Order: sequence, then structure tokens, then C-alpha cells
Amino acid sequence: MIRMSNIVKKYVMGDEEIYALDHVSFRVKPGEFVAITGPSGSGKSTLMNIIGCLDIAQEGEYFLNGQPVESYDQRQLARIRNQNIGFIFQGYNLLPKLNALENVELPLVYQNIRAGERRRRAMEALEQVGLKGRIRHRPQEMSGGQQQRCAIARALAQHPSLILADEPTGNLDQKTGQEILTLFSHLHAQGNTVILITHDTSVAARAQRQIHIEDGKIDEKEGNG
Repeated sequence: MIRMSNIVKKYVMGDEEIYALDHVSFRVKPGEFVAITGPSGSGKSTLMNIIGCLDIAQEGEYFLNGQPVESYDQRQLARIRNQNIGFIFQGYNLLPKLNALENVELPLVYQNIRAGERRRRAMEALEQVGLKGRIRHRPQEMSGGQQQRCAIARALAQHPSLILADEPTGNLDQKTGQEILTLFSHLHAQGNTVILITHDTSVAARAQRQIHIEDGKIDEKEGNG
């Protein structure tokens, strides 16, 4: 599903070149649950942006579902983000004026999916994350854990080939965070490919594999699954 080879992303600060990513190479197979860890400034956010087609590398190759991402223009990258990648963010990114059902349906509008199919997929995703009874609630009427479940449902409704989660438990208390991680484990068990970005090693340990990044370079170890 993902193959990165010698990915480089660098910035110029004065007379110095700073490597955010220094010849990074790794693969993710379909159906894997992978955590990317690292301290602040390690390069994990830059790596996430490239994986999610929010940015492109200056050097190296990135193949997503067998296609070379570097060859795509901005319009094509936007289509990949909308159709192939389900994003889940620490801040939920829900629209406050829309209820849970409408928030989950919204990305499907941009995919030009018909109203009936949008509603069916949104309801199915909300039920999958345990929010069947909250579909008419707006974000401010839901707890942090419920908002994150809504954000996960929004990603699932798109039927993405990849779920990309950035610090999804960062704003949650420990108990609610563990519930969200259990939900990710269930999604993985159902065959979803999940990449989890986190600075928390206990969160990362829930994944099959851990990719640790520091100073733009990576190493790997097995997770607890």
C-alpha cells in the first residue's frame, strides 16, 4: 500500500540546511496497524503530511496503492486525499453548526455521492463507532470522546484505503483515550490499514509495528498489537 524510498524534505534556515526527513524508507502493507512515534521536532508531522498527500518530498519516491505520488498535480492530490485517505485529527475538526450525521456526510458530498447513499454510509459508520443515538447532536453537545468517535466515523464513511490518525487521543482523558485506541484495534481487526501518529509510547504500543523517527531518521520495532 505504502512504499517510501529515500524520502528527503529539508528547509533552509540562514546558511544552514535542516533535514526534516533524511532519506527515509519504509513500507506499510494493506491491513497493517502502524504507529509513527517521535519527540517534538523529530520529523513525524512532516512525514504524516507526505503520507497524507498534504505535502510532497523534494527527493525520493512515494508510492501509494502502487501509484507514484510525485507525478500528481495539486488537483489529483486533492482527489487522493478525499477518496483514498481518512484523516483523524487531535482537534476533531468537526463543523460546529452541523450535527454528527451531517459532519460524517460532508466529505461524501465532495465525492458527488448521491444523498441516499451518503446517508446510508454515514449512519453505518456512526453505528460502527457507537454513536447511533447521537446522530442529531452537534459537536458542542458531545463529549470529547464522542467528538473523536464522530471524526472516526467521518473517515470510515469515505471507505478509505488508509486511515491516518494524528494524535487522536491527545485531547482525551486516559479512560476515553483507551476506548478510542480499542476502537482503532477493532478497525484494524476488520481489515483496515491504520497509521497512528503519536508522541506517546504507550499509545504506540497498541500497534503491530512502531516506526520511531528522530532527527529525520527512522528505526522500527514491533508493537504489542
